[in-house]
Amino acid sequence: MDTNKYSSQESGVQKLKGAVSRSFGRALADVMARAWRLCGDRQAVASLLGRYSAHLGVLALTLLLFVFGRATFAQISSANTPNSSSRVVAEPLATPTVAGGGGVRAWQLTASQGGIARKAIPHTFVPERQRLEVITYTLQAGDTIFGLAEQFNLSPYTIVWSNMEPLQGAPWLVQPGLTLYIPPVDGAYHTVAAGESIESIAEDYEIEPLALVNDWNGIGLGDSLREGQLLVVPGGTGADFDWEAPAPAPGVGSASYSSGFCGDVNVTGPGANGWFVLPTGSYAVSGWYFADPRNPTHIGLDYRCHLGDAIYSADNGVVVFAGWSGGYGNLVKVDHGNGYVTYYAHLDSIWVSCGQAVYQGSVVGPCGTTGYSTGPHLHYEIRKNGVPQNPQLFEP
Repeated sequence: MDTNKYSSQESGVQKLKGAVSRSFGRALADVMARAWRLCGDRQAVASLLGRYSAHLGVLALTLLLFVFGRATFAQISSANTPNSSSRVVAEPLATPTVAGGGGVRAWQLTASQGGIARKAIPHTFVPERQRLEVITYTLQAGDTIFGLAEQFNLSPYTIVWSNMEPLQGAPWLVQPGLTLYIPPVDGAYHTVAAGESIESIAEDYEIEPLALVNDWNGIGLGDSLREGQLLVVPGGTGADFDWEAPAPAPGVGSASYSSGFCGDVNVTGPGANGWFVLPTGSYAVSGWYFADPRNPTHIGLDYRCHLGDAIYSADNGVVVFAGWSGGYGNLVKVDHGNGYVTYYAHLDSIWVSCGQAVYQGSVVGPCGTTGYSTGPHLHYEIRKNGVPQNPQLFEP
């Protein structure tokens, strides 16, 4: 306690008490003088007493309050006056705890002096909260599926099942610049296809339909789903895939490097792995097949895709053409160095340039409907030494 503060208060009380006492004395003397002069007149005396009775009552009440306040003040002063029997001493811990680098030390009241000992807790435990949304992660040099799984406390299978299209079911395709979905829980992240329902998706992933009615999806049982809608599938089991790259397909062959020309300039790039991945990440076809009976001169395969979907290079190679090409619209050609060249037509825009090295799974542009096209799709060709091949024969 601050004894100076109480000393100042006591001095003020004394001064106020003296002033009240002097006022009371003057009032009392005035009353007695008037009473003496009027002692023979009962009616005048009664009138005088009635006039001053209220003032006298207030003065008496004020004196009682000051007397009570003085007694209380004395008790407080006595309780806060240091002495050998009541003083509590704060002693530092043997090893003071410094919290947060700010120099704040934990103190302990010694039990032998009547204090209460408080246990110092140097660390604050913050419970881990479940993430409330799906996030995206762009792969950096050195990233792996297993490293990402450990970083986000997920199963490696969850990372692959949530990114079947960008990875095309081939986890060895991870490369810097590829953006992957990272769901908040183990399971999968599913893109709704035309005609799918909550019940059919639950059956495919071997879960109960109610599991899809969760905080992330914002849907209810019986709701209609729209094509392209993304759903978190907690605890879901996706399609099978291989962790290791397959051996080169017979008749394709790998290459140590790829080469071609951009105008008069010779360009080179990485050699083919020897097999092709799906350029859309899906087997779905929308349009003409190779040598389709309805259009026998069609020398490619029209894969289904949505406007803006990523289109992937089917194998390592070097871009030997990137630009507008009549009915092809926006076209990219990739030479793979083993005699094969792949064509990616009707792109909405082109994200690579002639002479640029690309790798299996690199994005060459978004799905579009440029050139002779009646809707978004990918016209995909495989040519061996200039001869068109049926792309379905090379599908993984």
